[in-house]
Amino acid sequence: MRERIILENTLNSNFRLYLYIFTLFTLVFPLAIIVMFNGFLRLVGVLGLVIILFFAISIWFLKKGFIKTERSVEIGYFSWGYLIFSVGFGEKNEPIISLLKFKKRERAAFRSIANPEFSESFNSFSLYLLNAKHTKKTEIISFKKESNAELALEFILKHTKYKREIYSPDFS
Repeated sequence: MRERIILENTLNSNFRLYLYIFTLFTLVFPLAIIVMFNGFLRLVGVLGLVIILFFAISIWFLKKGFIKTERSVEIGYFSWGYLIFSVGFGEKNEPIISLLKFKKRERAAFRSIANPEFSESFNSFSLYLLNAKHTKKTEIISFKKESNAELALEFILKHTKYKREIYSPDFS
């Protein structure tokens, strides 16, 4: 079995709200079929209801992490502990990895009507690949918890040849 580390939820609160609303609207169709028809069509409505709920819950609990493959380390997206898909990252000319902390703001969906300036402020911990002079940086992944970013960094360093350095660009 391949080594993996599952770290943090992928979706932010806004996307979860959109998913919730979309799921409620799509559930109207199978519920209408269940109420209006009998026999086979009712069974089709129940099956549609179960399928929609399964996919919505799977997306709701989607988590991000890393997985060690035969070739490299990839960003993995997991639901219920199972790998759904993975995405490769990295280039040959970026041998250095660094952890950077940013202060970010996220506006809350549908709450801006009452207070247009309402937003949530949080720290973001992002892993970046850097070139030798630190003048080119490519973001790999971002986390809301520093402990998750440190775990991800340790996993990458253990399974790759990247070197960890403190971000310090040299523009000379």
